[in-house]
Amino acid sequence: MAKPRRRAPSRSNSRSSPIFTMLAGLLIGLVVAAVVAFYVTQAPVPFVDRATREPSQNNRPPDPRQAPDPNSGLYGRDGAAGLPHSGPTADQPAPPPIGGQPATPPSAQPDDAVGALIASLPQQSAAAQQAPRQNTPPSAAAGAIQPATPTTDRPAAPPAASPAPAAASSGSYFLQVGAFRVAEDAENRRVEMLLLGLPAEIQKADVNGVLVNRVRVGPFERLDDMNRTRARLAADNITSTVVRQ
Repeated sequence: MAKPRRRAPSRSNSRSSPIFTMLAGLLIGLVVAAVVAFYVTQAPVPFVDRATREPSQNNRPPDPRQAPDPNSGLYGRDGAAGLPHSGPTADQPAPPPIGGQPATPPSAQPDDAVGALIASLPQQSAAAQQAPRQNTPPSAAAGAIQPATPTTDRPAAPPAASPAPAAASSGSYFLQVGAFRVAEDAENRRVEMLLLGLPAEIQKADVNGVLVNRVRVGPFERLDDMNRTRARLAADNITSTVVRQ
């Protein structure tokens, strides 16, 4: 008997199996990628500091409303301003003292003392003003007022006489600037004095039988003029001698 032949697999099935495998792999990869992306976005990243993303409770600044009051030690027993007063108010009378005597306000005595002192000041000032008036005798009061003495017009004293000018010294002064035996030398010195703007003359004299030509500058009526001229000659290295005639 003849054996039945097996049918060969169709080519369409062999061709469709790889495509199906690829599509299935793509779908699985997309699902895995979506799951990984979701996990990454939702899960915390270990390399990022948590303090930068969300501040911790310890690092947050304290609430200013819960901070302690720094002036609490200055309030005393009555507490801070705005808190209920612990002492007796105006509506509530103060508790009676233990001894049974009514308590007097401490500020009443100082106020009464100050008021009494102020009230006594005008009386004391008035009494002090009246006391000198009563103690002053009438004779002293009368003697205090004296009539004004009439003043007579006296002639003004004449001004002091100015001192008389010092009497001019008698005589004239000369400055002798040289004595020469040769007349030409004496003439040269006289010309030199004239060039300086000084009046000069030559006087001849017989000294021990020798004729001498004396060159003199002047005359000067005042000593001040002579001294100024002598200082001028000394500045030009010219020696001079004072001669009085």
